[in-house]
Amino acid sequence: KRKEGLNLRKFTDFIINKRHLILILFIILSIISVFLSKKVNINYEISEYLPSTSETRIGMDIMENEFKEIKSSSLNLMFEDLQEDEKTKIYDELTQIEGVDSVDYDNTEDYNKDNYTLYVINVDDTEDSKQASDVYEEVTKNYKDYTIYTSGDISERNNPVLPTWIVVLAVVCALIILIIMCDSYVEPFLFLTSILIAVLLNNGTNIIFGTVSNITSSISAILQMALSMDY
Repeated sequence: KRKEGLNLRKFTDFIINKRHLILILFIILSIISVFLSKKVNINYEISEYLPSTSETRIGMDIMENEFKEIKSSSLNLMFEDLQEDEKTKIYDELTQIEGVDSVDYDNTEDYNKDNYTLYVINVDDTEDSKQASDVYEEVTKNYKDYTIYTSGDISERNNPVLPTWIVVLAVVCALIILIIMCDSYVEPFLFLTSILIAVLLNNGTNIIFGTVSNITSSISAILQMALSMDY
């Protein structure tokens, strides 16, 4: 036990004496992890994590072998408070987006109700394809200044499991709790900084796996912060 204690003391002394070097090292690793995290492949097909012997997996494999996958998907895009002259203009713009096969819209009540206007964007590929993802990104980027709502299989595939505002709210709540509970006002910021570095390293090192579930990708940061606070 005494030998173990001496080894632990040497280890802690090394960390304290080399703290600046260790801090610089972790900052560099965190920056590298930010770039690596963008290259991590996100898997939206949760069924792939089922064991090969499960009845659900066996049934899905049989269905995939017997029937060809229908390569089509759609994105419902609803605008709020559009002017009459904007409706046709936006329809024309949507049909010109690369990857869009067709857009369903007319002047009837099927697509116009109260102050809402609906467009159904059809893509000639599956919802998890790059083509569908590109269409979703292009649409949300082009109309970010409008009040829009999305639904449909393409939206479900590309929307994060955990919205950004929930992440921000969780961090703010954690900060308030830490300020109340800690003796020093500096401690909460040190804690959150160390958790941020840990989250960045965790996301970046996910590149060693073939794919990462979209659920894992969305909630891992919040879960990591919550477990660390609890500990």
